[in-house]
Amino acid sequence: MMIKIPDEVETALSTLHNRGFEAYIVGGCVRDSIMGKTPSDWDIATSAKPEEILWSFNKFRTIETGLKHGTVTVIVKKMQIEITTYRIDGEYSDKRHPDHVTFTDKIELDLMRRDFTINSLAYNKNGIIDLFGGLHDIENKIVKCVGYPDERFNEDGLRILRALRFASVLDFSIDDQTADSIYRNKGLLNDISTERINMEFNKLIMGSNYQSILLNYRQIIEVFLPEIKDLTNQELEYRLYSMKALNSLTLRLALLLHGMEPTDKILMNLKYDNKTVKTVKLLTENINEKIHPDPVTIKKWLNKLDYENLASLIKIKKALFDKEYEKLTKSQAIMEEILASNQCYSLKTLAVNGQDLLDAGIPKGRRIGMVLNKVLGEVIEGKLENKKDVLLNYIYGLQKTVDKDDD
Repeated sequence: MMIKIPDEVETALSTLHNRGFEAYIVGGCVRDSIMGKTPSDWDIATSAKPEEILWSFNKFRTIETGLKHGTVTVIVKKMQIEITTYRIDGEYSDKRHPDHVTFTDKIELDLMRRDFTINSLAYNKNGIIDLFGGLHDIENKIVKCVGYPDERFNEDGLRILRALRFASVLDFSIDDQTADSIYRNKGLLNDISTERINMEFNKLIMGSNYQSILLNYRQIIEVFLPEIKDLTNQELEYRLYSMKALNSLTLRLALLLHGMEPTDKILMNLKYDNKTVKTVKLLTENINEKIHPDPVTIKKWLNKLDYENLASLIKIKKALFDKEYEKLTKSQAIMEEILASNQCYSLKTLAVNGQDLLDAGIPKGRRIGMVLNKVLGEVIEGKLENKKDVLLNYIYGLQKTVDKDDD
């Protein structure tokens, strides 16, 4: 088996080999290469100790990423390559990092500490090392722990969610013993930082196999997203099925969480960024509102949500409500026509602004906003043409009426 390795990575491997050390590409880059995917990064494991790695690459720029755990980042022609000494991990008292590591010169001992068999492969020009059946599991699309699953998950509880994520993203199934251990140890997720859970969950729900994984392992997801407990299996299944039509994380979150209150608090607890929280909240608040396919209604929706959010809302509703699909398609076409022909639907697109009203003699204050919104309403309803002179004449008329009332 031959794996095409980038020149920069070959340079790093050759540099170590030329100085008498073993070196292999390891982990996800081997897995992805075997599966015909392009790796996002390349990691190397070596018999060289950290100080020997630094010595070997003394003519390259290096970053002492984690010398305590044997990791040095080497930059070869702008590519960052993590190089880590073969090691044996000690106890994981914090359920994330080993309390101490012992460096070794045996690749076999290093591969034993890996999380899953598909990530325990090593490769260099001499061939592939597969001690735990990783090639078999890739071929048969199986996520399986290296060694005893309980041990692997107790070392780092996040591996529970990583197993689900790999099964979703790679479209794999989970080995029975590994699955049993996932259920048995799900409480370990309570000790994992929310930020780490957030990253894995996002990848999971964007994976091609998310539907099966979230259905079959909903009890695991409920550990950090207890709100979905209120959904029946049928309700959850329908939401997950509908999410297939959406290729955006924000839209999938909105569809999954709609009707669960307060949505913003749920997302804030899961450490989502402010933009995602605000957008999902806005979408979930409007999912069950009707959108009628006529220009006036669509302009009012555009004024309320803006183009991007209304387009997103229509996508979600089309995914959820088959009976509304035709009307939503018409609404979408009307919206695009409004944008394409530069029709007015918001204060930003109105032909007059606050300064124009001040110039027209309307005193500064709340009345400025009230008049602008009244004028906008008339334009949206088609009662006024969105031309500055027309709108100013209308405003002058309003002002005269107010002045008479004041008299």
